[in-house]
Amino acid sequence: MKINKNAAVVLSLAALSVAPAWGADKARTNAGDDWAKHVQQAAEPASSTMANTTSGTRLGPHAALFGSVVPAGTASRTITLRPGMKSVNVASGEAVAFADGDQSVAWQFGEFVHGSTVDLGDLFPSMPSARGVRVNIDRSQIFTGG
Repeated sequence: MKINKNAAVVLSLAALSVAPAWGADKARTNAGDDWAKHVQQAAEPASSTMANTTSGTRLGPHAALFGSVVPAGTASRTITLRPGMKSVNVASGEAVAFADGDQSVAWQFGEFVHGSTVDLGDLFPSMPSARGVRVNIDRSQIFTGG
C-alpha cells in the first residue's frame, strides 16, 4: 500500500504544477513579449490584416496561397484589366503587373502553384475589373528545363 500512497502524492504534485500552465496568459517569450498577443494576432480575421499595395489595392484573404506582391520594376509585363476579360495565362514564378484604372499591383505567382486557376477578383477584391477573370497558372519553362 505504501507504493500506492507515494504514487498518489507524486501524481497530485504533478497535477498542481501543471495547473499554472493553463492560466499562463501573461507568459513571456524569449524576446520578452507576451506570447498570447502573438496567438491573438495570428487568429485575427484576414480582413483586419490585409496587406495594401502602394496604390491602395487590397489583397484577398487567401491571396498569399498563390504568390506575393513584388516591386513594380520586377514585373515582366503589365496586363490592363478590361471589362469583359475572361482569362489570363501566366507561368508559375512569373511576376506580372495588373492595372485597373488608377490601381495597379505587381504580383509574383508562386513557383509551386502550377496547373491551377484562380479568380483574379479573389486575389484583388478592390479591383472591379478583376472579378470573373480566371488566371490560368501554367508550369514555368524555367523550372522544367523546356
